Order: sequence, then structure tokens, then C-alpha cells
Amino acid sequence: MAKVNKWVAGLVLAAMGAAAPAQAGCWTARETGAAQVRDMQTMLMVAALRCRAAHIDISADYDGFVIAQKDAIAAANFVIKQHFAAAGGNQTDYDRFATSLANVFGDDATTEATCAEAAALAHEGSAAAPAQLEQVAESRVFPASLPGGACAAPATPVVMAAAMPAKEEALPPVVALAAPPPVQQPVTLPADVVAALTVLAHYKAAEAAPAAASVTQTALATSTH
Repeated sequence: MAKVNKWVAGLVLAAMGAAAPAQAGCWTARETGAAQVRDMQTMLMVAALRCRAAHIDISADYDGFVIAQKDAIAAANFVIKQHFAAAGGNQTDYDRFATSLANVFGDDATTEATCAEAAALAHEGSAAAPAQLEQVAESRVFPASLPGGACAAPATPVVMAAAMPAKEEALPPVVALAAPPPVQQPVTLPADVVAALTVLAHYKAAEAAPAAASVTQTALATSTH
């Protein structure tokens, strides 16, 4: 639905004066939600007055909303009053703030369409659970003009996770290898020793030859007898 502009009767303005509401610092998220509910209720009230002046009666729709959500509206007003009281304000500061909400709702033309939209919003607000009324108000009405503005959201600290130590991988067991058998290196004799052994071999071969011949002759002689 189109956002409905705010309006308030001139007699209320004259009674309240043009003074700005007390500056009570920034508004918390809870206080901002309460102001949004109060803003929606004010918008529907002004729409009902404006439509009735145009001979379009939506008073029953508005009254039904106020009756259905009286506890939520009262709780929102209490939170707003606490906001001003925290800065030393009083009922007058609250009334000025409520009037400032209504002051901005009077510029749009009043037609059957805008009155029907206001009546539909009143029905939607009546059917909403009290805990969901803030969401309905936020989605269907412009955010309320808050003196001091909304408080900035606190920065979320960034927590760095401690680095996990690297997991040490188990080393495979050391297997003892058997020592290889010793390699026998060939013995190299000196040249003079090799020559002496060669001479000795020839000498022994010469000695063995006559002895073999003698044995052969003896064997032959024996065989002839």
C-alpha cells in the first residue's frame, strides 16, 4: 500500500507549540520499534479523521485496531516515555514528540482509495500478533523521524580462531638391515713369488717323471713272470 502522509489538526499544533521534542540521545532498537508502532497508530488516527472529513467513514476500522492492540500500543508508549525520562524529559516532551509524528501526515489528498488502504492496514494490524506489530508497522509506514536518530549498531568483534598445531605424522619404524657378507678380494702375489712357484712346479714335475717310469717298468716285469 502507498505510504500515507502525516497530518494533525491545527488546534493540537496551537496547543503544543512549535517547540522541538527533547533531545534524549539516540534511540535503541527497542525504542525505535516502539516509535514505529506509535507512528502507525498515529497515521491510522489521522487517516480516520481525514477520511471522515471527506465523508468516508473508517472510524470502526481504526477503533478495532486500537482495541485489538491496546496492550502493544500502551507498551510502546511506555518505552517512548522512558526514553525521554532517561534524559530528564517529561510528559510534555512525549506529547511534543507524538505531535511531531502527526504533523507530517496531512499533505496527501484524501480519496476513496487512500481511505480504503488505511482501513486495510487497520485490519492487518488488528490481526497481527502483538509481537509482530512492529514488523507490520515497519513494512507499511515510513520510519518515524526520531530526534537524535537511531543508535549505531555495535561493531561485532572479530575473534580469530587459534591456529591448530600441525599434526605430526608418525614415521615408519626403522628396520635394521643385515650386513652384507664380506667380499673376498683376490690375492695378488708379487711377480718374483709367482716366478719361484713356477720353477718349483717344473722341478717337482721333473722329479716325478723318473719315479713314474720306474714304477711302470716294475709292473711290466712282474706281469711277464
